[in-house]
Amino acid sequence: MSVVKSSLSVEQEKKLLSLFGHVRLHLLYKASVHGYMNLAFHSRCDGQGPTILVAYNKAGFVYGGYISKDYAQTGQAINDDKAFLYSITDQREKPLRVSSTDGQNGFTDGFYGLNVGVLWFLNNNTATVEIVAGNSYTFEAEEMHGNDLQLTECEVYRVEDLEGLLETPWRKIDWEGYGTKDRLMDYIKNYKPEVKSVVQPRVLLVGPVGAGKSSFFNSINSVFKGHVTGQANTGSVGTSLTTQFRTYSIKAEQGGKALPLVLCDTMGLEEGPSAGLDTDDITSILKGHPVL
Repeated sequence: MSVVKSSLSVEQEKKLLSLFGHVRLHLLYKASVHGYMNLAFHSRCDGQGPTILVAYNKAGFVYGGYISKDYAQTGQAINDDKAFLYSITDQREKPLRVSSTDGQNGFTDGFYGLNVGVLWFLNNNTATVEIVAGNSYTFEAEEMHGNDLQLTECEVYRVEDLEGLLETPWRKIDWEGYGTKDRLMDYIKNYKPEVKSVVQPRVLLVGPVGAGKSSFFNSINSVFKGHVTGQANTGSVGTSLTTQFRTYSIKAEQGGKALPLVLCDTMGLEEGPSAGLDTDDITSILKGHPVL
């Protein structure tokens, strides 16, 4: 059975999530897959708790309505002071959000599609939005949907509250047992290798592309500098941003003494015989003959 995927772009999803606190979206219904039918809509969306309808049109608008209560097909107007209409476009940095003017008549819990304010989605089993009489919500049609009521897609998501999910750390760390931050920093500052002939040991960072080797150096450097630094190039791309062997000395503070450790950064490991760092390159680096 194929997986039903969201039509939201990454940017659209970010804007949609900005309308809430700490939540995630779970796709329940997709009209292009399940059909523009009331029965399909209600069979997947009734009794799901808070939901948000996401409608798409050719004018480039992503808009719809959020309700915080269950669909139950009671045929009644439901008071929902958390319900709202919204609209997202590439031309607006932030979503348009329109709440009920009086907190009453948040939505109509009918036997057909979703009716929030004056917008009735999926009425008559068609890919259109109908404008109905009402004054619970006030907005300009051009700003909400660009006067385009024909849908190219319609989705419904369950809005799952994640507040409290990470109230406690996923693991307990005894910082006193390991030593406080200052003690740990002092330990590194005063580190002396057991081999007396080695004055300044070098730590080679090896890993696949995107593992965070350069970011690790930036983090260590930031801790000892006392402010955020970005000396090493970082990012998320398909190939390694680090293109050659580099060494990084870290000073404990502005103008201070260098740490007794040198971090060495390399290209990331990649698939393919001629991509990224080769295992022979690692051997050369360990022997003191890095390929620059």
